Amino acid sequence: MKIKLLCALLCMMMLLSVLSLTSCQDEQEPATPEEGTVTRMTVDINPSVEFLVDDQGLIISATALNDDGSILIAGEAFVGKTPEEAADMMVNLAAQTGYLVKGNVEADQNTVTISISGDSQYAKELTDRVQQTATEALAELDISGAVASAQALGLDALRAMALSTALYTQEEIDAMDEKQLYNVLAQSRVETALLLTAEMREAYFAAKESRISFAEREETARIIEEMGGIYKLTHAAYKAALDAYSSAILAVEDFRYETLISPESPYQKSLAELRAAKTDLLAQKNYVASLEVDGELYVQATVNLTLSEEQYDKALAAYEALGAQADAALLELINVMKQAETKLIELEAQLFDENIEATLQAKASEIEANLNAAKDSYFAEFEAAHAQDIAAMQAQLLAEKQALKDSINGTDATETN
Repeated sequence: MKIKLLCALLCMMMLLSVLSLTSCQDEQEPATPEEGTVTRMTVDINPSVEFLVDDQGLIISATALNDDGSILIAGEAFVGKTPEEAADMMVNLAAQTGYLVKGNVEADQNTVTISISGDSQYAKELTDRVQQTATEALAELDISGAVASAQALGLDALRAMALSTALYTQEEIDAMDEKQLYNVLAQSRVETALLLTAEMREAYFAAKESRISFAEREETARIIEEMGGIYKLTHAAYKAALDAYSSAILAVEDFRYETLISPESPYQKSLAELRAAKTDLLAQKNYVASLEVDGELYVQATVNLTLSEEQYDKALAAYEALGAQADAALLELINVMKQAETKLIELEAQLFDENIEATLQAKASEIEANLNAAKDSYFAEFEAAHAQDIAAMQAQLLAEKQALKDSINGTDATETN
C-alpha cells in the first residue's frame, strides 16, 4: 500500500511539474528588439507608408511612400505609438477616406499588406501582432478584407535606399551591415520628417549632397588663397572652375524646384488634377459597393464608375508624362553639373603640388569641422527657404484628405458625374 501511495504521489508531482513548466512557457514575456536596432514596417493599402521602430518598440518616423500615403498620414501623430497602434490607425484612416471599401466587394479588393524587417523572434512576433491588429480593425469596421504579408527589403534594395537618403559613399554603404543600414535610414527619415512628399525629400538630399561637395572644395580654395605668393594663379584657376560648379549646382536646384515642387508648376497642377480624379474614383467605388447588385441604381452607378476610372487613367498618364519630361531635362542638367565637378577633380590632379597637399592635410581637422557645421545647418537653411512650400503642401494634403472623407461620408457619388 505504501509503495502504491508513493508511486501515486510521484506521478502527481511529475504531472504538476509538467503543468507548471507549460504554464511558465505560455506566460513567457514577448520578445524585445535588440538594443540599438531599427525595425522597418510598411503598411500598404495602396496608400503606402513606412514606419521605423526603435529598440523600445515605438514609432520614430512615418514616411509616405506614395502620394496617397502622403494624403493619408497628413496631420496624424504616429511618432511615439506602437506598431500595432500605427496599423490600427492606418486601417481606420483608409476606411474613412475610401481607400478601403465597405459593402459589396470581394475581400481581395481590400488588402492590407504588411512587411516587417528582420528574422529575429521579435520581428516574427511583431508581424503576428500587427497582422492580428489589422484583421481585428477590419472586422470592427465591418469591412470584408484580407491581411497579407510582403517580403521586407533585401540587402541590395536596402543599400540603394540608404545611399539615396544619406551622405555616404557607395563604398561606405557597401561596408555596412543590415543593422547599420537601418540606422542610417532612420537618421535620414527623422531628419526629413517635415518634408511631406517624395519630390521634396529627393530635392533635399540631392541639394545637400551637391552643396556639401561644393563646401568641401570651397574650403580647399580658401586654404590655397591663404597660401598666397606663387599659389595665386592656382587659386584663380581653381576658383573659376569652382564658380562654374556652383552655377551648375544652382541650375539643377532651380530647375528641380520650378519643375517639380513649385505649386505653379505644370507638374504640381497635374498632380492636383490627379488627386481630384482619385477622389471622384474612390467616391464612385464606395457608392457602387453600397448598392444592391442588380438594383435600379446599380447599372447607372457602374457606368459612372467606369467613366471615373477612365478620367483617372487619363489624369495619371498626363501626370506621369510630365514627370518623365522633367526627369529627362533634369538629367541633362545633372550631367552638366557632373562635368563641372570632373573639371575640378582634374584641376586638383594637375595643380596641387606637394606643398598644397601637405597644407590641406595639416588643416584636415579644420576642414572637417567646417563641413560638419555645414551639414548640421543645412536642414534649417532648406526649411527656411521652402517654409511657404512646406506649409502649402501640408494645407493641400489636409484639404485633399478632407475632400476624400466628405466624398465618402456626405456626398452622393451620383452627383459627381
